[in-house]
Amino acid sequence: MSWQLSCLILLFCLLMKGSQAGSPIDSNLYADGLFSALVPLYARSLGLENASVPSCAFKVASTAVTNRDVNVELHGGRLLGLVIPGLARRGQCSAPGWLGLNVTLGCYVSLDNAHLSYAGSAKGDSLLNTNRSIVLQAMPVNASALLEVTSMPGGVPRVRTWALQPFTLAMGTSPKLSLNSARQATFDKEASKCVLSALSTYSWWNTGKPSKEL
Repeated sequence: MSWQLSCLILLFCLLMKGSQAGSPIDSNLYADGLFSALVPLYARSLGLENASVPSCAFKVASTAVTNRDVNVELHGGRLLGLVIPGLARRGQCSAPGWLGLNVTLGCYVSLDNAHLSYAGSAKGDSLLNTNRSIVLQAMPVNASALLEVTSMPGGVPRVRTWALQPFTLAMGTSPKLSLNSARQATFDKEASKCVLSALSTYSWWNTGKPSKEL
């Protein structure tokens, strides 16, 4: 990791020297190097390449005499995509500029490559009341975070700001459950709670909105 960090520090120093005339293109080059070189290594060191997430269980209540309560269990959850394909710049970064004694630049980061996968089971979605194995996939849609990186001359760059923007979740199960529209909406709502709760165990996921189906 040391040579990648040295290269990024050198690039940041060049940004500092030219900060008065620096352009978004300079910041873009720095951010692309950050996301392609250092961030994947850092994510791997934190165990985020194939990170486990907590299990979850919920119930979809019966809505008529013709259907049963559905008991859902989600387990074996994995958070994937943070290393490969990984994070990516979304749009243009800001031009580097002085903020006090530091040079700072800002970029929006796309988190759309991240997704969660659960194994699980559902019992009661049919009158046979069989216990069915399911796979649930959940992924953020238009998920972005504002990243600001700052450093004093000759110093190691550090994160000044990480602000997650509101996003939605797209979810789907395989096989698809036999639920009417009202019960499907309940399933989506409860599964969304599970996913957002799992993501909240990582400090950089802290907000979201109800899901939409794939």
